[in-house]
Amino acid sequence: MMNRADDVCPRVTAIHRRACALLLALPLAAGCLNTYRTGPVPGTDANQQVEIPLGQTRTFDEERLAIGFGTVLEDSRCPTGTQCVRAGNGRVGLILQERGEATRSVELNTAERPRRVSHEGYIIQVVDLQPVPTAAGAPQVESYVVRLRVTRG
Repeated sequence: MMNRADDVCPRVTAIHRRACALLLALPLAAGCLNTYRTGPVPGTDANQQVEIPLGQTRTFDEERLAIGFGTVLEDSRCPTGTQCVRAGNGRVGLILQERGEATRSVELNTAERPRRVSHEGYIIQVVDLQPVPTAAGAPQVESYVVRLRVTRG
């Protein structure tokens, strides 16, 4: 009985047939891997965004990527209800981990650079930091929530 490898490689030894069969299977496997690693990152919304409260961690892509919101390093954004010469900036500290490997700490900004970082095939970008300070003062630290866009890249 002839199989697909025999049809393509009829005059070769058994070792060559196995190698030929493997070569025929590689494009199929590569196609499956490529399909899996494209499209929206599982764990994000329709806009590929997610909100993470301060002190919490979210996992994405079947736990391949974990992002923790560790700290607010700066919040010089213009308070609502006031007029400012410049908009100011919010700077957050994130902890990134891919597949349980060593963690990486990054600092990203709302208005200044860097606003995004590339990490192990993902791009993480700050979209927003809430709540915004008010004329009455800075928000309570535990109330901060960072909105991130997580894409493949």
